Amino acid sequence: MRKMIKNNAIFRNFIWNTVGSTLASFNSLFFLIAITRINGLEDAGIFSITVTTAGLLYIFAIYSGRNCHITDIKNQIKDKDYMASRVLTCIAMIIITIVVIFFCQYDIYQKWILLFLSLWKAIEAFVDVFYAILQKQDKLYVVGQSLVIKSILTIMLFILVDMVFKNLVIACMTLPVVSLMVLFIFDLPRILPNISKQEKVSSKNVYAIYKGEFFLFAGTFLTMYLMNAPKYAIEKYLNNEIQGIYGIILMPASILPLFAQFILAPTITMLTKSYKESKWRQMNQIEHIAIWFIIGFGMVSTMIGYFIGIPVLNTIYKVDLSIYRWDLVFILIAYVIYAIAFVKTTILTIYRNIKEQFAIYLLVGIIAWICSTVFIKQWQERGIIVAYLVIMGIYCLLATSTKYIQYRRKVRKNEIA
Repeated sequence: MRKMIKNNAIFRNFIWNTVGSTLASFNSLFFLIAITRINGLEDAGIFSITVTTAGLLYIFAIYSGRNCHITDIKNQIKDKDYMASRVLTCIAMIIITIVVIFFCQYDIYQKWILLFLSLWKAIEAFVDVFYAILQKQDKLYVVGQSLVIKSILTIMLFILVDMVFKNLVIACMTLPVVSLMVLFIFDLPRILPNISKQEKVSSKNVYAIYKGEFFLFAGTFLTMYLMNAPKYAIEKYLNNEIQGIYGIILMPASILPLFAQFILAPTITMLTKSYKESKWRQMNQIEHIAIWFIIGFGMVSTMIGYFIGIPVLNTIYKVDLSIYRWDLVFILIAYVIYAIAFVKTTILTIYRNIKEQFAIYLLVGIIAWICSTVFIKQWQERGIIVAYLVIMGIYCLLATSTKYIQYRRKVRKNEIA
């Protein structure tokens, strides 16, 4: 009976987290569809690069991310310490956003869009620390429910306002408003009872979070950059319409890293426990199953992309992308490679090999900047595809080799002990 209840809880967590995370991750897809059809391809390009920049700034707010919080085995740092650290990083993100807006070359229209998108991301980063608390208490289903409600309201209001005003700035204003509404009406009543009133914030622990997770934060920022480096090269060497086209093509590919997160999210607690108990075989089995699922899903996605991907995108966005069939296929392949690397780096996070990850991200980030600049400047649109394949391939190679080296070291150390 106890096992049945446990299995039902895992299933409930998995279903709600999958549905909620899917809708949340597809927000930008629905936004881009609406913008392309209502505002045009140029506005779609502006939104694509601006939401990417807001995503980079979001890394400053989320800092070490949810994984470090929920894989904190010793529980020496309390939930309120993580909450306090997140408040400070969210404030830092807003300050950095203002600086970026002041110094960047965007026009006033694009600056207002960036401001509202960044406010939205800052609120989401703040809420994420509550999600970590719930997930650590095996209440991932509540997180999923919150994401479902928020995503549906966000998409509906954004599209409605954009249809009425046909103005991207006004539509983006709705995003932080909805996030705040859901936070106060749905999230806080369910989160606050799960936070200990006896806990007190320790400035020493807050500092320990920043110090201990700095390399992971920097690595995450570099990862986000390496995924989007070609977009910044497009912005510099091409134009907003091309940005919009590749924003559309990249959207289906973003399903693949999302799928990897779906596979791993419900098992992170299990992986952490297995690592704590030195159950290497169990960890390897989970890792291998996840990778094979990703490869299988990636093969199916690539075949679908080749045969019907472009006609479907043409219909949805009302633009002619017929000449971009192979672009879509190769970008899908690149993102399959990235998803595999994501599994490897997640294992490294559980191993707490943060500095090794940072070294990977730094090296690949530099390579991403060089490849994107050289290839796109030299080969224009064709260079975009080459850049993605090279960047993701090198990233996966380094992540896989580093994970294997660290695995052998830990097994050997455990055998000696």
